[in-house]
Order: sequence, then structure tokens, then C-alpha cells
Amino acid sequence: MLMDSVENGFLCVHPIFPAQTARIKELLNKYDCMDLADATLVVLSEQYPKAKLITLDKKDFTIYRRHDGLPVPCIMPEG
Repeated sequence: MLMDSVENGFLCVHPIFPAQTARIKELLNKYDCMDLADATLVVLSEQYPKAKLITLDKKDFTIYRRHDGLPVPCIMPEG
């Protein structure tokens, strides 16, 4: 189902490796609670600053900051 969505153009896959490896390492070193998936989402939010991330991870995504110092724009449903 997921791959069908990619194949049909409903979802887009945006490669960030190796171009953003240094930024991801910087984020992983800055935030002890951050994992690779979170770092990737922060980098994508830097590349697409008007996009909003939908996440249940309120604890971490209220802490993370993009390279401009602003928080990652998030929609955080109660859950």
C-alpha cells in the first residue's frame, strides 16, 4: 500500500543522503533524545519550511529546533 502511494505519485520520496549527512550528524550530536528518524524529519522541515509535521511525539518535537532557531512546525493531535 505504501509503495503503491509512492508509485502513483500520492507520496513523494525525497532523498537526503548523502547530501544532508553532516546536518543530520550535527542534530544527533546536539540532542541526546534524537534518533535518525527525528533528525531526518527536522532536516526535511528545513528544506520545506512551510510544511507541517504531523506527530504524536510532543515531548521531543517541542524541543528540536531547525537551523534558523525556529521550532519544527507541527500538528500534534492528542493521543
